[in-house]
Amino acid sequence: MDKRKRGIALFITLMVIASIMSIIAVSFTYLEKVQKDAGTTSAVIQGNLLYTNTVTVLKRFFPSGRDNAEKLELIYTMPLVLSEAKSGFGLNLSCKPLMVGVPINWLDKDLTAQAPEKMNLAKDTLAIVMERYDIEEPNGLEELLMQAITGKTTENEDYIPRLKPQKGIISKQQFNRVITNYRLRYDDSKILNVPWDRYFTFGKVNEKTKIDGVYLTPEFISVAFDIPIEIVQESWISGESTLASFLRENSIITPVNKKIYANKALNAMHCEQSYAYKDGYYTFNFDYIEGRSGNFEFNGKKQ
Repeated sequence: MDKRKRGIALFITLMVIASIMSIIAVSFTYLEKVQKDAGTTSAVIQGNLLYTNTVTVLKRFFPSGRDNAEKLELIYTMPLVLSEAKSGFGLNLSCKPLMVGVPINWLDKDLTAQAPEKMNLAKDTLAIVMERYDIEEPNGLEELLMQAITGKTTENEDYIPRLKPQKGIISKQQFNRVITNYRLRYDDSKILNVPWDRYFTFGKVNEKTKIDGVYLTPEFISVAFDIPIEIVQESWISGESTLASFLRENSIITPVNKKIYANKALNAMHCEQSYAYKDGYYTFNFDYIEGRSGNFEFNGKKQ
C-alpha cells in the first residue's frame, strides 16, 4: 500500500512539474520579445504573463468541486523550483491553505443572513482574541473593522481604509491598514502582537463559503471549540486528519456545523510566485479558490 501511495505521489508530482514547464515554455517566447526592454515595467508584464499561465495550470490540476486532497498535500509541502541555465530564467511557486480560520467578513450580518452561526463564530473569535491579547479598546477596534467591512462610516471618519465601492476586507494588506489605524488612533501597541492570520482569513466570501475541514490552525481550533491550545498542538496535525475525526479522537462532543466547516480539504490556497528577470528577482501573490483567482499583488523587486 505504501509503495502504491508513493507511486501515485510521484506520478502526480511529475504531472505537476510537466505542467509548470508549460508556463516557462510560453514565457520564453514572450521573454525574447522584451529582452531589450529595461526596468520594472517589463518585469510587471512578465509577472502578469506568469500569473495568467499559473492560474491556468492550477485550474487544470485543482478543478472546482473535486476532492484533490493528495495533490493539495503535495503543493503545500513541496514548493516548485524550476530554472533554465541558458537564459537565466528561474521560477519558484509556493502555496499554502487559505481557509484556515474564520473569514473576517463574516462579521457582517448581511453576508451571513442565511447562516447567522457564521457571524456568531466570527464575533466570538474576535472577542476572545481581543481579550487574550489584552486589546485596550476592543469596541473601537470592532467599530473600525465593521466600517471597513460594511463600507459604512460615521461623519468625519473618511480615513477608514476600504476599497471603494468594494464592500468587505478582501486582502491581508487591507486588514493591516485597519490595524495600523487602530494603533495610531488609540496608541495601543499590543494590537501588533496579535497573529491575526492564525485566527482569521481575509478575502471575498459568499453564501457558500466554508472553512477548510483539514487545514486549520491550532489557534483557531482552540478558540472555536474551547480546547486548551496545548492539547490541540499536541494532537492536531494540519493536513493529516479532518476536524470531525480530531474532535472524536479527543472526546470532544461539540458537533461540526456543516454550514461552517467543509468535511474535506478545500481547493482554496494562497500562492506566492517569484521569478528571475534580467538582473533582479521579483515576486507576486494571489488567491486561488475553486477555479477562481483574485487578490493579485505585484510585490516588486526583492532587495
